[in-house]
Formats: sequence, structure tokens, C-alpha cells
Amino acid sequence: MSLNRRSALQALCVACAAPASPAMAAAPATPPTAGISADFDPASAVWLSYHEGHAAMTQGLVAALHAHVKLRFLVANEDTAGRVRAMPFTGLEVHVQPEASFFLRDMAVFGREADGRATIVDFAASQYGAAAWCLRRYAQPEDKQHCVTHARRMAVERNRVDRDFAARLNLTAHRSPLALEGGGVEVNGRGLMIANEELHRSRNPDQSRAQVNTELLRLPGIRKVLWLPAGLAEDVLLRATITGPYVAWGAGGHTDEFVRFADERTVLLAWPGDAEATQHPVARLNRIRMRRNWDALKDATDAQGRRLRVIKVPMPRIVQRRVVLSDKALLDASVEWSIDYFAPQERRRVGEHLWQVATASYLNFVVANGVVVLPDFVPHGTSPAQQERVRRLFAEVFTGRRIEFVDGISAHWVGGGLHCATLNQP
Repeated sequence: MSLNRRSALQALCVACAAPASPAMAAAPATPPTAGISADFDPASAVWLSYHEGHAAMTQGLVAALHAHVKLRFLVANEDTAGRVRAMPFTGLEVHVQPEASFFLRDMAVFGREADGRATIVDFAASQYGAAAWCLRRYAQPEDKQHCVTHARRMAVERNRVDRDFAARLNLTAHRSPLALEGGGVEVNGRGLMIANEELHRSRNPDQSRAQVNTELLRLPGIRKVLWLPAGLAEDVLLRATITGPYVAWGAGGHTDEFVRFADERTVLLAWPGDAEATQHPVARLNRIRMRRNWDALKDATDAQGRRLRVIKVPMPRIVQRRVVLSDKALLDASVEWSIDYFAPQERRRVGEHLWQVATASYLNFVVANGVVVLPDFVPHGTSPAQQERVRRLFAEVFTGRRIEFVDGISAHWVGGGLHCATLNQP
């Protein structure tokens, strides 16, 4: 395997080192059941990590969360631990784990045992579907195999983190043969899971949807799986083309970018505005994709057979920037792009100008006890009036919780966001 091929694959995962009326009355709450925890349920702690490229976002998150929940950091080395301890906040707990990723959400999934104790649900790692990306990128069998072998080696290293989490906290680990990250796990904590078929195809390419569905129903507490067809158009599989000159760096369809539970029977669905869906090719693709998801959700019921309430959440204005393809690109920089990311049949060339679209959605939010932290898109072109409409919607569906905004643009450029950078411990 050439250095360029290996470096390109490693760079794709650099960040690892991403309408119904809201005024309707909320459904009466029922206690959470044993199994994977819902984000809206009480948290004993929120875990974060630290990366210099996302330092401003992390400080914003700490400021917004600090008064509401215990904050624990998992970082890769003592130097980074020192940077966390130097932050102007008291009570931050810091742990060192060499394999720690900035996007902790994707490295572990917390659940709850029948007696209320926390547990870990241990999914297999796939390095964000890197093997599927290899098969798409390379034409020659030997190139495919070299790339796939390297991707699997990287996944093995990543796979230790959630098991170490369980050992660190003295928790039981429930293992699943399915490959999946926490950003693709969306549950209501009462038996219902929402799954993105597009995501599972890239993570578990050798299994049919029926086979995956069977394994999901074997997870602790899951009694029903509601399948949606596709995620956001710009949440591509690693670095790839969306359409025409528009490219992105994504996770391949994480649910936390486009569909989230606000409570056990309220589902929030990302929805592009009419004007932008008419004017921008990526927003147009998103309208098509989200309409298909809406069709799957509008008559859906929970695990108890009760009708879900589905609310369309306006998407921010498309965030994009011009990038130039180079054969000297710094592969760990999100703004620098190489022709090595694209399949030969795309005929990309050095010097070509493209538009990188950020994976930007208000649904990559964090909820922790008394606060909901939303990404701030006003600095990136969304009108204050549009964001205020989103704030009011969240205030209505998350009654009694404080609504805060934090700029997470550094994470959106690499397919992540605020939710991706946090991990709720029940």
C-alpha cells in the first residue's frame, strides 16, 4: 500500500484522533427501561475530549453544561490533560486513554441495567465505514485489499475504547456483532430505536436489513426498530462528492444529524427550507431525502403501539467554502483536499475548484438535565430570525430546560457537531 493511500485513509479519520405543530401537548412521561439510554433522560455525567482544532467549541460546551451536569474528560495523553485542567472551570474530571477520540459519542454507548446501574453496549468498530470507502475509491483489486486491510487494522485499535470504558467504570459490557458508532444510535429509552438503512449498509455490508434488524432487536431494551432510508446528503461516507462540484467530509449517515428524540414519543426531523431547497442542489437533495424519512415516520408508532409526534426542524442555511484540489494537501486539515479522495472515474484534477459543504444541522444538539445546547449558525450565514424560530421550537419541546447556543463549526466541517463531541452517562 502506497504512502498516499495510507495517509489519505488516516486523514479521513483525523478528528477521531461526526409540519406537525410543536405546540402540541407533550406525551405523558413513563420511566426509562433497561437498555440503551435516551439522551433526554437524566445524566449523572457528560464525557468530553479535547483537540486543539476544536478548542473553542469545547470551551463553549463546558461553559454551557458546567452548571447542569458533572463533566468528565477522556483525553489521549497527559499534555492534553494539562490543557483541560488549565480551563477556567472547577470540578472537571480528567482521565487519560491513549486511544481516546475527540468525538467520544462514537466510541461508546451507555445503557442502564434493570437495577438502574449504568452499562456499556459494545458495538464493533469500522472506522466510520472505511472499508466501504476503500471499495468505492479504488478500482484495482490489490489496491482495494491494501486499503481494506489498513482500515480494519485502524478499527481494531479503536474497538478497545468502549471496553476500557466499561473496565474503568466497573460496568458490564453487552457485546454486539454489529458495527456502529454512537452517532448512529437513536433510541427513546422505552424500547424504540430509529435506524438509518444507508448507514447500516456501509457499516455491515455483508448483512441484509433483515439480519441487521434481528441483531438490533437483540440489543438490551430494544423491542422495535423504525427504519429510515437515508441521512443528510452532505453526511457522505468519509470524504466524497455529494453532487457536481459539491463535496463533504461526513460520517455516512449518522442519525444525530437529521433525526432525534425530544421525548419518548416526539421525533425531531431536519427539514430544509422551501427557498433553499429550490436554489441549492444540496438542499434540494436533502428535501428529497427528508421527505422519504417523513413518509416513514408520519404514521409510525412506538414499541407500545402509540402514535409518534413528528416535528420538522428548520435546517440552517447551507454552510460552504471553496476548496482547491492539490497533490500537496495537508491531509489532516479539513480545508485541504487531495485528488486521492476521489475514485478515478470522477476524473478530478489538481487545481480543480470545488465547494465543501459542512454537515450542518440543529439536530446535532446536546441535552443534559436542565439544558439543551444547540449549534450556533448565525455566524455562518443563518439569519437571527430563523435561529430564533428554532430556539422557540426547542423551548416548547424541551419544556423547562435552558436553551443555549455554541458555535461548533470546526466539527461540522468534518461531519461532526456538539452531540458527537459529548457522551451522556446515565
